[in-house]
Amino acid sequence: MILNRLTLSNVGTFGGRQTLDLTPPDRNHPILLIGGLNGAGKTTLLEAIQLALYGPLMRTHARGKGSYERYLRGLVHRHSDPAKGAAIELEFTAFQAGEEHRYWIRRSWKPAGASLREILLVSVDGRHDPVLTDNWQEYVETFLPRGIAGLFFFDGEQIEALADLDRSREVLRSALDALLGMDLVTRLTADLTVLRKRHQTEQLSSADQDALTQLEAALHAARGAEEAALHTVADARTNAARTDEALRHADDAYRDAGGHLADRREDAERVADDAKSTKRGIEDNLRTIAAGEAPLLLALPLLEGLLTQAQKEENSARDSLLVDVLDDRDTDVLRWLKESKADPAVIATVRGKLDADRSGRASAAVVNITGLPSAAPVSLLTSHLLPGTGDTIAALLTAHAAATDAADEADRVLASIPHTDALAPVAAARDAAADARTLAQAALTVTEDAAEKAKGNRERAAAAYEKSMERLTQADLAAADDRRVVEHVSKAQDTLARLRVAATRRQLARIADLVLEALQMLLRKDRLITGVSIDSETTSVELVGSDSLPLSAGDLSAGERQLLAVALLWGLARAAGQPLPVVIDTPLGRLDRSHRDRLLDRYFPHASHQVILLSTDTEIDQPSRQALNPFIGREYRLEFEDGATTIVAGYFWERA
Repeated sequence: MILNRLTLSNVGTFGGRQTLDLTPPDRNHPILLIGGLNGAGKTTLLEAIQLALYGPLMRTHARGKGSYERYLRGLVHRHSDPAKGAAIELEFTAFQAGEEHRYWIRRSWKPAGASLREILLVSVDGRHDPVLTDNWQEYVETFLPRGIAGLFFFDGEQIEALADLDRSREVLRSALDALLGMDLVTRLTADLTVLRKRHQTEQLSSADQDALTQLEAALHAARGAEEAALHTVADARTNAARTDEALRHADDAYRDAGGHLADRREDAERVADDAKSTKRGIEDNLRTIAAGEAPLLLALPLLEGLLTQAQKEENSARDSLLVDVLDDRDTDVLRWLKESKADPAVIATVRGKLDADRSGRASAAVVNITGLPSAAPVSLLTSHLLPGTGDTIAALLTAHAAATDAADEADRVLASIPHTDALAPVAAARDAAADARTLAQAALTVTEDAAEKAKGNRERAAAAYEKSMERLTQADLAAADDRRVVEHVSKAQDTLARLRVAATRRQLARIADLVLEALQMLLRKDRLITGVSIDSETTSVELVGSDSLPLSAGDLSAGERQLLAVALLWGLARAAGQPLPVVIDTPLGRLDRSHRDRLLDRYFPHASHQVILLSTDTEIDQPSRQALNPFIGREYRLEFEDGATTIVAGYFWERA
């Protein structure tokens, strides 16, 4: 079976006539990717396919326990003309008796006075078929049984429900009954029960009949009360879901208005104060340094010249003192030479040498212009004090620039934060939505408790009725023929019960193997689970770990449990043995990146010959879409604008 085309006319958020071409271009590109933000209509597409196929017998979360007419009224686009109603058209290709046929279904509805008029049209290979239209509910079961539709059309909530193995038992039981044909056994058992009751009641006296009639009336009343309670629960659950969605929208509006920034205003103000305090401290340090020797840095070249001059003057003064000392020494030397009767020529030569030395030293004298007794203070200032002060100032200026940037950035952040008064309306709306959600959840709890109480009353009334029926039957059965019928009906019911158990056990091993095979393809830890079994009586799933010991589902991570749920759906779908398309809404749920990659690489491209994924841009993001790209045949995007959704080609980051 291949879904070819889906057309919505004023259905849900879709205004006007919107069409999706669903046909894969070839077998190597089975995936059709439809992107849409929350509330854009992804779930409506999933439900529209099932509504077109099954009509009032469809099973979806949105319909809940409410009436079919009420559900259809709620599906009409609210900005359209109510008198025109709404319509869904679905074209698909399926094989019947070995031949391929193209089917076209149009299901439309519009008000007709106080009620609602629904019209179903079915065409095969371009020709309207009135007989098939009248018998469509029975005919659709031949190629897509309603009991297994949940294995091929599902959403993230169903995956999360299956991930809880305790909650998944009923889902598994329904799916197994449909796969194994046990729904026929269930109907036959119920028919036999009716037959047994009829033959039992025919044997009762009028007094016993009256007593039994009263018990039956009580049972009918209890059933009615339970059904009313379940309707109330469905309404409360719908209201709770509506308040959940309203709270999400209120949170989004609060966040879009900058509420998430306002929540961090105190932190931003503290950061700004810290940055400004740091900046002021640095400026105080700079002023303190500026009051000391820092201004001399401006005259550093002059100070270095002063140092050179002072050093020269110091050397000159020292040479001047030395000349006087040398003059006395030279006089003593010459006198000594004379007294020693040295050669006059030698004395003359020595005198010339000594005179030349003193003259040279005297000629190097420098004029004293600095008036400094020593060059040491200037040297200390230029070599140590001023360079250290310069380094300190440079470091402080760098720190001051950083503190200024931090203060400016903090001021920009504070300026971007809306004032509390501006947020008051959206904050009040968010608080009101939260209060409404709390009240709705409380109301749901109350209605669920009431439904459980009504269920208990119904069970007690049924037990009393069956007990009285059994007692009266045993006491008053007289007619052999009726007795024989009752006995054979009981035996037939026992046989059917054994048949159910035997048929289920025969198939469960194969289904468990298919689930294990799917699970090992999906899990990162390939040997984490080495065995899967399904209990034939409780339909509970039991796992075997790598150590050949039972593995509790609680030992798996949340992501691994969701992969287990996908493996259950995949294994059951493969067990159905029918080539049917797979449609998944919100496919990745809350999986982490590694578990998402397993679904992207190993499940979506191989789940079926046609896979339709309905996703937000945060589930199948750019890396995920890139991973799926080799298998994508078509892409669409749901754009919600001015109160209506339109379908455009291309995913979020792709344009037609």
